[in-house]
Amino acid sequence: MLANLDKRWAAVAYNELCAQLVTLVKGQLSVPVQHILCWVPCFPGEVDLAPFITEMLKSERKVYLPRVEQYEGRMSFVQIGEDWGAKLVPGAKGILEPPLGSGEIFKPEYSEDVAVMVPGLAYDRSGKRLGRGGGYYDRLLSIPEMREASKIGICWSMQVVHDTPTDAHDVPMDWICHERGALKVERDL
Repeated sequence: MLANLDKRWAAVAYNELCAQLVTLVKGQLSVPVQHILCWVPCFPGEVDLAPFITEMLKSERKVYLPRVEQYEGRMSFVQIGEDWGAKLVPGAKGILEPPLGSGEIFKPEYSEDVAVMVPGLAYDRSGKRLGRGGGYYDRLLSIPEMREASKIGICWSMQVVHDTPTDAHDVPMDWICHERGALKVERDL
């Protein structure tokens, strides 16, 4: 279904989703965000965050994109600048990423001022996420230094489902953002 999105709809929806995300990051999170971990689309129908990234760079926040270190089974995030789009190179599985040595590596010491944009195939209203099976985001978000980061699932509204299967190691989201709005996840206490 994602691979067959109408291009005219998607062009409008990308901008709507990015506007929702800007509003969320600039005003709805409990603390001001200074570090933003994003991604670039690599699968058909995946959300393009370019308008959001551009807006965050204008606001002088630090924005980072992932580099997959597939032999180590993890990702690092590299800081990007205004000309970021022209500098990306194919990495693991052909996914575009910042070249090695092109920017500061994100090193979480504490994560209260960090927002992580998390891709996925499906989300439910309790914050559960169905990823693509690599576990990269779950490994990142489960380290103690990332516990306080704002975890924002990014998707199209059609990807919000009734229930998402998860494993014990899956990290739930704090927010789900799509083209129709942002939903704060309320967990049962």
